[in-house]
Amino acid sequence: MTTEDSSLPESALADIDYLSRSDNRVVLLDALADGQATRRTLADETGVSRTTLDRIVTEFEERGWAERTTDGEYTATAAGRHVIGEFRPMVESVAAVDALGGAVEWLPTDNLDVTLSAFSDATVRRPKNADPAEAVEFVTDLLREASQFQTLTHLFPPGLFARAMHEGVLSGDLTVEAVATTAVVDHIRGSEDRRTRWQDVLAGDAALYRCDPPIPCNLMVFDTTVLIKRSDTGPIDDAYGVPIVSESEQVRDWARNLIDEYQTAATQVDPESLDGR
Repeated sequence: MTTEDSSLPESALADIDYLSRSDNRVVLLDALADGQATRRTLADETGVSRTTLDRIVTEFEERGWAERTTDGEYTATAAGRHVIGEFRPMVESVAAVDALGGAVEWLPTDNLDVTLSAFSDATVRRPKNADPAEAVEFVTDLLREASQFQTLTHLFPPGLFARAMHEGVLSGDLTVEAVATTAVVDHIRGSEDRRTRWQDVLAGDAALYRCDPPIPCNLMVFDTTVLIKRSDTGPIDDAYGVPIVSESEQVRDWARNLIDEYQTAATQVDPESLDGR
């Protein structure tokens, strides 16, 4: 139940409503926050008509968001810069929630040190006809095109993907840093083909680390592309089949840092240990 003390300030809601009802207002306040400009320059740079621009800039002045300088140019006030600085991330966060839909639950809230606005470019990639083979081909193609692959995972690598990684490392075209749960390492150890393949790559430019579950999510970083998959085990459409895909630099830095964090606490697996020695 909402109490009087917890209600949102009406004036703040009015300001948000005012700014959100016009793209031109957002564009102009953004431009004014970048520095001083004449109204003519603002019109040229933003494409907003002079009549509309004059009206909006006057409204900004009345709200204390913009001011005229002594040389006749206009700029955002400190208040205006703060308003637009907070407004854009809020809009981008809502856009990310809309784009991700139910997949937003896959993001590891306790380990997420970036705002949702960083995911405004993200998409949820679902394979056609829920075909798991298409999903595996997608991540394998990303691997073949990459020069660096990092992962934090409890997913068993499918054969097509594992063979492509083997080929990439042995050719010298790919470096690998993999942090996997004990179950995945045991899975590798349990098959002669998988074990031999991993012993080959570990003798090259690859490293495998064993960690204890749980892990907050499944992460794959292919150069600049980040894939995020839900952390709990489930059907193929919830594992290899449906990743969140992002090219955001903020998301990429977060993913790499999280993998590094788990790698530091993990135990490195050497080739001989895969034989049980």
